[in-house]
Amino acid sequence: MFLDRRVELNMLESEWASGRFSLVVVYGRRRVGKTALLRRFMRGKRGVYYVAAELPADDLYSEFAAAVGEQLGIYVPIDLVEALERLAALHERLVVVLDEFQYMVEADPSLPSRLQRSIDSVLSESKLMLILCGSAVSFFEKKLLGYRAPLFGRRSRVIRLRPMRLIEAHGFYRDASDPLEELAMYSVLGGTPAYASHARGARSLEELLERVLEPGHPLLTEPLDLLRQELREPRTYLSLLRAVAEGRVTPSEAAQAAGVDPRTVHHYISTLEQLDILERRTPLGSKRGSRLYIRDPFFRYWFTVTPRVQSLVEAGYTARAVEIASRLVRERLLGPILQQVVEELLPELHVAGVIPTPPVEHGPWWKKDMEIDMVVRDPGSSTTFIEVKLSIDSRDAARLLERLERLATYTGLQSPVNHYLVVAGRVEGQEEPVRHLDSHHAVVDFTLLWPQLVKEAESLWSEA
Repeated sequence: MFLDRRVELNMLESEWASGRFSLVVVYGRRRVGKTALLRRFMRGKRGVYYVAAELPADDLYSEFAAAVGEQLGIYVPIDLVEALERLAALHERLVVVLDEFQYMVEADPSLPSRLQRSIDSVLSESKLMLILCGSAVSFFEKKLLGYRAPLFGRRSRVIRLRPMRLIEAHGFYRDASDPLEELAMYSVLGGTPAYASHARGARSLEELLERVLEPGHPLLTEPLDLLRQELREPRTYLSLLRAVAEGRVTPSEAAQAAGVDPRTVHHYISTLEQLDILERRTPLGSKRGSRLYIRDPFFRYWFTVTPRVQSLVEAGYTARAVEIASRLVRERLLGPILQQVVEELLPELHVAGVIPTPPVEHGPWWKKDMEIDMVVRDPGSSTTFIEVKLSIDSRDAARLLERLERLATYTGLQSPVNHYLVVAGRVEGQEEPVRHLDSHHAVVDFTLLWPQLVKEAESLWSEA
């Protein structure tokens, strides 16, 4: 099943169908599925897939020439640029993937400049589709895509691969007994394919936890391993993430708790933002008063739960660890993940007519002790104010809508037309996915709506 990367796959297929030379950059942090995407794309196409390693340039270029010989049966020179020009001279539609491209540049810093000259003078007239892929996010954004980089302006398409939204990762969680169990499992593993794949076949949160809390399971140390691979000072980043998970949500609070100089903390925050792990947000409509959130569900789970069960897991008390972890997930993570999923689904909710306002601008709003979970704006036209709760009844809904409408008057975000929405994981006594109280107030039951959204998404994907 490969519905989850339909947009990115269609982008690659569009470039291939053009028949002309194209330079495509595909990047994203480790484990997000870059290799699976490119392997899928290459099915039935003539080409070369080469994965670089931390080796001297001569060894890398020899390996690439050997890969061309093995996969295409063609002899090429032992130099990457000369080899590409030899392939270009065939006047044949070929795809060449250079995975972990950053290692090739580390070994041969002149490579981007030489490749630029070759594109301008030779490759641009060929039928090659050249894909540069890698997991070093900062390298790709600064040294390959930056406006001062040699290849700036030469790429045909850039694909930044991020963890999947729940609607895209549903294939991993589809065996869940009901939508709230699926949501609970997503709050543990998130949308990174290498993590979410561990959920296949699990029907409940507890069944999933029994798997991932087994002694020696690779996910028990995955955040540590990833940060060590990606960053030079992993301890500092670990301390910051631990501080945010414990509720130090302003940059100054997190810096103090982590023992980081407040003058340098923004550098560490920006790096974690680049990796899609941390998110810095301000109230919608404001540029001040930022808060920090652990954006990646798996990292949020790991820093919230793992420290509290690790000793039990290592001692072999898996059942007790699962009991504690399950309680923590349901008490501390299920609410935030529902709010995150609602925001992720804003395009689908708008298309389905659940949220009247197009999601031009969206985000939480807060001021002092007042807070609104989500505000969706089409400036000058309409605004939808949203409250998210795990479980309510009809009386709760009426009270929450009244409070939401009152809070909206303090935001400065109201429009000529305003709507008020309560989205709950489950609404006791409600039989329809969306209950409209009038033209401006509605109550949404996520448990009832989710199957409808999945069905519509899968129908759309099957047509793509």
